Amino acid sequence: MPATITLTTDFGLEDEYVGVLKGVILGLAPQARLVDLCHTIRPQDIRQAAFILQAAAPYFPKGTIHLAIVDPGVGTDRQLLAVRAMDQFFLGPDNGILSPFLHDPLFAEAIYINCPERYLAPLSATFHGRDILAPIAVALANGVGLSHLGARSFKENLIKLASPALQIDRIHGNIAGSVIHIDHFGNLTTNIHQRDLAGLTADPASIQIFHKQQQVTGLTSAYAAGPSGQVQALIGSRGYLELAVTNGNAARILEAGVDDPVRVTRGKEGRPFSVYRQEAQD
Repeated sequence: MPATITLTTDFGLEDEYVGVLKGVILGLAPQARLVDLCHTIRPQDIRQAAFILQAAAPYFPKGTIHLAIVDPGVGTDRQLLAVRAMDQFFLGPDNGILSPFLHDPLFAEAIYINCPERYLAPLSATFHGRDILAPIAVALANGVGLSHLGARSFKENLIKLASPALQIDRIHGNIAGSVIHIDHFGNLTTNIHQRDLAGLTADPASIQIFHKQQQVTGLTSAYAAGPSGQVQALIGSRGYLELAVTNGNAARILEAGVDDPVRVTRGKEGRPFSVYRQEAQD
């Protein structure tokens, strides 16, 4: 069966970079199946790329090769990695982008890529995705083992992103987390998982969610469950607590950003529930 290769980059869609990346892969492996995971990662935003890749990888078959290129250090002495985890392969710079796959029980092995004979020539100092990572993805697609592509690296030595702080106090019924992602619709994804809430209370209607000065009471079941313009909390498809606005953009209406603190309590404390309505757009 032809190999599946996914592409996650911050290249955007206005230049030729994504197309060239695909051209190199298809030129060396015409049978490869390419999947565009995301090319609109915010420039140099390694954390966003790691989050997107972590959310998507479980839905791909064994043997999938994930090419992740958000590489502010391209051309410097930073290393490039090939990681085997979850019976899949992950390629990218050693800058934390592959952090989600460097922990037990997912992690299996990793190498520092070092096989110049496989690189494109001449080698550009600014486009290692094209000249190094794409040919390595093709090598893996063709069945070449990791041991033939570089030297073994130990996960303890690899760069890992710091996990956003999450404090859970089940005795007093409190969780302190933060916004870790804002999607295309403006929905706020937090680092508070459904299982964290389940450990806090068996009654979702009793929880209070606080973002800045705003409070939401209980969880809804869908984005459209409340009146238009209403701020609501729900469990999104990734399994994490989200804040959203029915038919609106929560990030804009709540003036929210990544790393904003979010607090959940089991009690009835806090200010009254607030309803917002999206301003009319021209």
